[in-house]
Amino acid sequence: MSRKLTILHLVSLMGIGGRCATALRQMRLLAARGHTVLVGCLPGSTAAERSRAMKLEVFDSFRFKRGFRPLDFFHDTALLRQICDSRKVDVVHAHLSQESWIACLGIGRKRRSQRPAVIRSRGVVVPVKPHAFNRWMHNTLTDHIITPSTVIYDGLRKLPGFDAQKISLIVDGVDTERFKPENDGAAIRAEFNIAPDASLVVMVARLERVKGHEIFFKALAKLVRDNSVPGLRALCACDERTPGMLAKTIEAARAEGLDEKLLQFTGMRGDVENIFAAADVIALPSRGSEGSSRVALEAGASGKPIVATSVGCLPEVIQHGATGMIVKATPPQNGSGNLMNIDPTEFAAALAGLLKDRAASRQMGEAARKRVKELYDEQKMVERLEAVYLASVR
Repeated sequence: MSRKLTILHLVSLMGIGGRCATALRQMRLLAARGHTVLVGCLPGSTAAERSRAMKLEVFDSFRFKRGFRPLDFFHDTALLRQICDSRKVDVVHAHLSQESWIACLGIGRKRRSQRPAVIRSRGVVVPVKPHAFNRWMHNTLTDHIITPSTVIYDGLRKLPGFDAQKISLIVDGVDTERFKPENDGAAIRAEFNIAPDASLVVMVARLERVKGHEIFFKALAKLVRDNSVPGLRALCACDERTPGMLAKTIEAARAEGLDEKLLQFTGMRGDVENIFAAADVIALPSRGSEGSSRVALEAGASGKPIVATSVGCLPEVIQHGATGMIVKATPPQNGSGNLMNIDPTEFAAALAGLLKDRAASRQMGEAARKRVKELYDEQKMVERLEAVYLASVR
């Protein structure tokens, strides 16, 4: 039997998000393997709520303030040291940049024999600047960095002066028993008055511009104008991070001529596995980020083909023409922002191709589930993560 560790996960997000969901999944799986899992998070956060529901010990007095906030920083580093000393923590796993600063500068300066191992997750594709301070954080204060996709892994390993041996690629995992084709998609179709034989496309994403909701709406409008897919229906499952954002998003959809019969908004529900099961095709029109993609993995595990864009890890997770379709994303012109450009007409064409060819769509969905089970099963992910922890505390 492998050594049982006490592991403190630090999560600075208030909402769920992909990286928070990944952290919660890792906590659940590590606890199931017999490790003691502690959670450092913000009061009132989703991480606090769901960690308590999993019967984990929660420390939700962290502030995790961004920017130059010395009093908040000293509060958090003192709290972190107190938890590590009192609970004899073996590993501190920081999931985002703010808590990485707290972990590295709060305990990383202590002698290695006197402190826990500091593990950092790097889940964003934004390049790291290889200046002296970042090299010190990486090479001296951090024991290991975990990346969820090849695009991030390769980028970090190529940085001058960074210790490549301290970087591991551990792809995100998905519960292939929860997300499966046999889930109750029929109940979702009945709830939203969608006929069993209607063509249904689904988008699942948080309400942020980077996720490309406007591309989705324009693509749907194109399909309606051309009557490419008769009887087309769509669902948009999304959560509201900013008050009023949902109303603005619905208004944008209606402005494209998408009425309530064609496109309905479900909110972000606890039975999202059934929403995936109800769909014929999943739309993922992301315009940036995607260091990992929970939606791509959950859709694939559900046996659904995906139409996605060529950003971040999506071309790595989705095999173009085999498990879904990839629509080219192009950089913004003249430095106009960070969001990639997506042609709604091309996205619409990819959707139409899969929605009209049911046989090809089913074949892609079957291939997607097989690929996810082989490469992205969560049990394989947690075994690799545990191995990094154990190697770091020796």
